[in-house]
Amino acid sequence: MLEGVRHGYGVLLWPDGSRYEGEWRDNKASGKGKFWHADGDVFEGNWKDDKANGYGIYMHSSGSRYEGYWKNDLQHGTGRETWTKGSWYEGEYREGRKEGYGRHVWEDGSEYEGMWENNVIHGKVVWGRW
Repeated sequence: MLEGVRHGYGVLLWPDGSRYEGEWRDNKASGKGKFWHADGDVFEGNWKDDKANGYGIYMHSSGSRYEGYWKNDLQHGTGRETWTKGSWYEGEYREGRKEGYGRHVWEDGSEYEGMWENNVIHGKVVWGRW
């Protein structure tokens, strides 16, 4: 703490069991840090003004995972999302949604590679199993 304001490295615990451990600036999580949610989800990565910003990894307690870039607590930029049954998506995100070019592979091996708009396949669809 610096004059009553969180600044530098520190840990904050919430009554529900949530926890942040990492860097602070002007009383906000800023820099590298790790946040454990009460439900078991964990985010580790870069923070700015109490929000995930820059590169980070979000691990759901279910086993699903997102690794990539964030802006204002939303997936934004390139990233890879994987689900427990083997499906995955790798590509572009914008404001938390699949947006732009990406590749999705489903658990049965079928896949789509191409454009996405607002989380929906956009454009010509060629389904394949390679």
